[in-house]
Amino acid sequence: MEKSQNGAETLLGRVTDLGKQCLNVESAQKFAAWYIDNSEKVSNGVLDYQANATEWAGATPLGVMFKAQLDFSRTLVKRSADIARKICQVESH
Repeated sequence: MEKSQNGAETLLGRVTDLGKQCLNVESAQKFAAWYIDNSEKVSNGVLDYQANATEWAGATPLGVMFKAQLDFSRTLVKRSADIARKICQVESH
């Protein structure tokens, strides 16, 4: 009976150690930085696609509106990512 109790304690100790490794501030900050960086890249990729998709309107009155919308969106993505980095206290990679 004592042998199985020691085994359970050892298993519990290993799970606790794993939890400490995964659930700490440094790991959370690394994950936050990764998530913010990738979200910003995906958002900019979508905006690049939008710019290509609306290229046809460049010489029309709609072109000015599309360009203004694109510029505003790029600024919004950049500022949002910067604010998220400040809140999470992380740097861009």
